[in-house]
This record gives sequence, C-alpha cells and structure tokens, in this order.
Amino acid sequence: MKFFLNKQKGFTLIELLVVVGIIAILSSILYANFNEARMIARDKARMTSLKEMQLALELYKAQYGVYPDACSPANTINFVGPGDTTASDFDKCANYIPALVPEFIGALPLDPVFENETNRGYYYRSNGTSYKLMNYGSVEVNLVADFGHEFARCPESASPDCILDGGGSLFPTTYAVYSAGAELW
Repeated sequence: MKFFLNKQKGFTLIELLVVVGIIAILSSILYANFNEARMIARDKARMTSLKEMQLALELYKAQYGVYPDACSPANTINFVGPGDTTASDFDKCANYIPALVPEFIGALPLDPVFENETNRGYYYRSNGTSYKLMNYGSVEVNLVADFGHEFARCPESASPDCILDGGGSLFPTTYAVYSAGAELW
C-alpha cells in the first residue's frame, strides 16, 4: 500500500496572522516604554542646558560685572525667549541673550520639542544685577514637585508668579535657574 504524504512546506494564513499580531503587540509595548525614555532624556537635556546657561551667565558677570541684557524689544520687566507668546510679561526674540554667543556659549538652547508652541520654551529676564532663566511649560516627566526642587521657579510661594492660577500649586512643568534677587520673579 502506497501512502501519499503531503509534503507542502510553508505556513498557513492563520499561523502568519498570529505571528504578526504578537509582533504588533510587542512593538506597541516597546514603543510606549521608549517614548517615556525619550521624554525623560529631553527633561535631562533641559536641565543640562539650564546649568550650562547658568555657568555662561556667571562667567559673563565675572568678566563684565553685570548680567547680560536680554535682546530687544525686551525691558527689565519682561521675560524674553525665542518662542511665540501671548502672555503680557513675555516677549519674543530669537537671540534672547545676544551677549553670550559665541564668547561664553556656542549657541543659545532651544527646547527640543516645544519651542514653536505658544508660551513654552526658554525665557530670560535680567536687570543687570539679577537674572532668571526658565524653560517654561515644557517639562514632560520629571516635574517640579515642591519649592525645594533644584529647578523650582521660586524657592517659596511668596510671589504670585510662583503660583499657578492662585490655587497654591507650583508650576510643575517649568524649570528655572536664577541669581540672588530674582527668586520671586
């Protein structure tokens, strides 16, 4: 008796669909994990940029005796940054601290994601004796949880600028560095 053996090689359509489905589920899980890692990395980059700018500002003051002015059209009561703004105490200027480049820092930082969004990104203010530099409204994961945070906008809630909507909450999505005298700006 002769047996006929089916010697077809390959996969059935159902087997292929199961494998593709498993790969899709695994890739979506990995993408979500990598997305959070990217957000954390961007927050770390913001922190590093602020520290580098703080160093450049202090070097400028050591050489010239004052902190650099912000660009025009700014004045000492407004923050200036490269992004669009609708806030009354923020002005737009692409080269927001012109005296630092290139002698004290290679280029002024821009936010890796949000610089083109209104009221988000880097902002600077100085009156010559004090300064505050912020990455405003851009923090994604490593939020500022209290006034003791290294990058808290203010060391206490005594200033209305440090309170969000008057509700007693700190600006959790803003990193800042500042000199003595600018704490409550």
